[in-house]
Amino acid sequence: MPPTPPRLDGHLLVILSNPPTTSGVRTLQRVQLARETLGYSSVSIANVFSISTYRTTGITTAGALPEGWLAARSELTAALDTADAVILAYGCQEPSGIARHHFRDQLAWLQTEIDALGLTIWMIDGQPRHPSRWHRHTHAQHPSLTFLEALPFVLKEVASTGRIANSVSTG
Repeated sequence: MPPTPPRLDGHLLVILSNPPTTSGVRTLQRVQLARETLGYSSVSIANVFSISTYRTTGITTAGALPEGWLAARSELTAALDTADAVILAYGCQEPSGIARHHFRDQLAWLQTEIDALGLTIWMIDGQPRHPSRWHRHTHAQHPSLTFLEALPFVLKEVASTGRIANSVSTG
């Protein structure tokens, strides 16, 4: 039996990596499913990096300068101020090179903001997996269940302090 949704109201913020270069329909559909699964009445999206790239690996190049990271902070701040909880879903792999340092700084800043607001944090089995990867993960963990049946089992609340900065591969 899946866990019971924690609430039937409130606003959920899903924090992704950066804006898409496509319509992002699949991601938006998964974000809505997460909202329904957790029982929130509304949902929105914000990104840790403000510049669109075709793939998240493009952040390594586009994120070498601080502007795209700093520009994202105003959107994140506004979005966090209206949120009751967040799903961290910016992906499990850091960019490389100089962008890695900016990324880590951004996550440290984000951690401070979320902690100051006392927001509930959700992740897919303790990792900030992007919604495009949720189906693969749920199938691997619960192969006998459909995606919709498995999502409540993997979408879990995590302890706040220190979780954001330690949620991605640091290899």
